[in-house]
Amino acid sequence: MNARWLVLASALTGCYDPDVGEAFEVPGDGGDGVVPGCNNGDTDPGVMVSFSEDVLPLFTRSPGGCTGCHLGRATAGLEMSSYQAMNRGGTNSGVRMIVATEPCNSILIQKLGRTPPFGSRMPLNGPPYFSPEELQVVRDWIAEGATNN
Repeated sequence: MNARWLVLASALTGCYDPDVGEAFEVPGDGGDGVVPGCNNGDTDPGVMVSFSEDVLPLFTRSPGGCTGCHLGRATAGLEMSSYQAMNRGGTNSGVRMIVATEPCNSILIQKLGRTPPFGSRMPLNGPPYFSPEELQVVRDWIAEGATNN
């Protein structure tokens, strides 16, 4: 059976599973129905996450960051080289890109996770994708109020 037929047959039977990276559990259960298993709480309230020291470096690294598409140019209306640009959001996300204190409602968390609400999982050039620990850093920063610190 050739590959094209296999993809078509898989699509018709609902068996096709695209390569979206390694599966991992999202800690906690927020029960809000936005992202299964998502929790809006900060995992370590005693430790503040810094945007400039902890979050921005994740997006500006290469490979596995946003260097190819969203740094220095706006792809899909989204530019991620600064706090202000990230908060403006993109064409599809708008102000829902980062919803302070609500990581489960933030498009940023959803796009970095396994099941984005629209489009592809980010970073588009992944893998590597954000590890569960890196995703938790971004989630905690948003839970803490997503400040420009």
